[in-house]
Amino acid sequence: MRKMPHSKAQTMAQELSSEEWAAPGTRTANRTFTASRTCLLIVGVVLGLWLSSTPMRASEQCLSCHAPASGLTNSQGKSIVVNAGALQHSVHKDLGCVDCHAGAAKPGHTAKTAAASCATCHGEVSTQLAASAHAALGRPEDSSTCISCHGDHDVVSPSKRGTALCLTCHSEEVREFALSVHGKAHGRGNGDAPNCRDCHGATHQVVAAAAANSPVSKAKLPETCGRCHSNPALAAKYLFAVSTPVEAYEQSVHGRAIRAGNLNAAACNDCHGVHNILPASDLRSPINKFRVASTCAQCHPEVFAQFKQSIHGKALAAGVDDAPTCTDCHGEHRILAPSDPRSPVYVANIARVTCSHCHADQRLNARLGIPGGRVASYENSYHGLAAEAGSLTVANCASCHGVHNILPSSDPRSTIAKANLPHTCGKCHPDAGQRFAIGPVHVFPSSEASNRWVYLVRAFYLLLIPATVGFMFLHNFLDWLRKLRRHLARHRARGGALRLTLSERVQHALLLTSFITLVVTGFMLKFPDAFWAAPLVRWERDFPVRGLIHRIAGVVLIGAGFYHLLYLLFTPEGRHALGAMLPRLRDVRDAVVTVGYNLGYRHEAPRYAKFNYAEKVEYWSLVWGTIVMALTGVLLWAHNFVLKYFSKTLLDVATAVHYYEAILATLAIVIWHFYAVIFDPEVYPLKGTFLNGRAPEHEVREEEGTPAAAPATKKPAPDPATSPAPAQAASATDAKLLPSSPAPSKDAA
Repeated sequence: MRKMPHSKAQTMAQELSSEEWAAPGTRTANRTFTASRTCLLIVGVVLGLWLSSTPMRASEQCLSCHAPASGLTNSQGKSIVVNAGALQHSVHKDLGCVDCHAGAAKPGHTAKTAAASCATCHGEVSTQLAASAHAALGRPEDSSTCISCHGDHDVVSPSKRGTALCLTCHSEEVREFALSVHGKAHGRGNGDAPNCRDCHGATHQVVAAAAANSPVSKAKLPETCGRCHSNPALAAKYLFAVSTPVEAYEQSVHGRAIRAGNLNAAACNDCHGVHNILPASDLRSPINKFRVASTCAQCHPEVFAQFKQSIHGKALAAGVDDAPTCTDCHGEHRILAPSDPRSPVYVANIARVTCSHCHADQRLNARLGIPGGRVASYENSYHGLAAEAGSLTVANCASCHGVHNILPSSDPRSTIAKANLPHTCGKCHPDAGQRFAIGPVHVFPSSEASNRWVYLVRAFYLLLIPATVGFMFLHNFLDWLRKLRRHLARHRARGGALRLTLSERVQHALLLTSFITLVVTGFMLKFPDAFWAAPLVRWERDFPVRGLIHRIAGVVLIGAGFYHLLYLLFTPEGRHALGAMLPRLRDVRDAVVTVGYNLGYRHEAPRYAKFNYAEKVEYWSLVWGTIVMALTGVLLWAHNFVLKYFSKTLLDVATAVHYYEAILATLAIVIWHFYAVIFDPEVYPLKGTFLNGRAPEHEVREEEGTPAAAPATKKPAPDPATSPAPAQAASATDAKLLPSSPAPSKDAA
């Protein structure tokens, strides 16, 4: 007897207990109700057991004849016994025999009248099967057609049977699939691994591979493979060697040919295999490096015959895995025509991209004993320079060495063998004779071994050039120094308004030297590959020269800024200069008048204050730029501290601001400041105010707030004894002739 569940027994006990304590009339009514309910429950249970046992009783009745021990056969001698155990594990386990064999319910049935029809429940499958490649198995309405794949009484879910569902007819394909990279993953229980259905389509809708609508046809195959191999999530999960192979293939000559209707072009399975796909690391794989060339030979047998005899083909045959094969030069999925500028074998890309990948690799050259410097010597030659300039007709590597038939120069068949060089070079240089081959081809001036004569010429000029140029520089420097001293003496004798005090000139010197140093070293840090950065970069094998100099100059610039701030706040000259440098409405008027004068609309230039509008714009721009560069520079210098308390975004923003502000400051100095102190015709070649503090004679200005000088009155003729020196007189006359020259300022006095 089955033990009653605790909760149910507890409930019944409570009901009985409540009956015992109830009134006598109430107890009688409760007993009557309980008896009625118990009777209904018994009737329901009996009815349920009878209904559920009907298939079992029917099965037991059928098994009385069709049990395995009976050995029953039909008129054709085919066994018609039933394994009841297999049926219990089938998807049809809840069905009775007569649900499928309806004719068996009649007495005296025959095998024909009791035959089952799967179409009774699976009618839609019959329509699909009739249009599929599996229609060749038989009529869809005949259950024997279904049995050939699904079995008879042991039918299980197709997902549980996996590839075994196809095993009856496709045993060889299933065996190959089981050994493939997909089959092994499927065998490990990897749910992402494809099975037959994933590639060929639903079982009842499979069409022939040659059919245009087949997912494994030439035209549809890239799309089918791409469902997994171009899936970004799967590529990241399984670290695919190529993340988007289908997109690359569709751009290739093979993909475009397939879309154009050429079904002889290579598709995925032509290179990777069909059911027996193996990883590239497997030596049996058709895409293994040592088998790639033979795989390509299926479509390119002539090319393979040449490649097999080449130095590269022989190296691969000897097991040298660094030797190039077809895909190393042409690419893998994105193989483009040689005429396509994007192709690695396009004429402009052969030397710079394809051949240099191996022959410019010093590690590879050393390991394989290949002479180094070949790519560099080509790039420095006439051919290389012309190719760099964009010439598509100049000789490249393949022009001399060949394409698929590359052989060492020691091989008499090689295009670069000494006996063959006149012919090879003669394709471009018809007059090349036999003596052309006497000298070496790849010449590197710094290597004595490549060409001794070129090496000696280089050495001679490396001594001659610095000696000659050094003498010229020393001679002209001494001449310039002497003339500069004479020029400064004349300039001091002429006098002029004092524009910059000694303290201001010191501040300017600190600013000038630190700014130029920061510009040079800063751009060297940003562009270390530039030729002008090479001198300092060469020293940095053991010590960060550029960074150290840049930081020292930055400290000097910040120190000069604080020095200037103290000068402005605590000295009379500084406070006076700061007041004169503040923007005024007059500066706007002066700018408008100056533009009008330069365009010819006005006949006279304005009279400027001590500092004109151009100098004020430059000064306040300098103040702003110094603050910005100092703050961002300190943040970049203290990067460890910044990263401890702030987001990396702060450093990224500081880097961007520092870089672009440096470009702006450099261009502003070159265009705005250098014009005022160098390229202005009135001060060319150099305005000497930053050296002696005095303004040029023509640049005499009024003090801010001082009224313009009164018109000059006619003076008596000067006394020759007290008249100024000729140079001073000439200067004064020049000043009077200038229309923009105001009365002398206090500085001039």
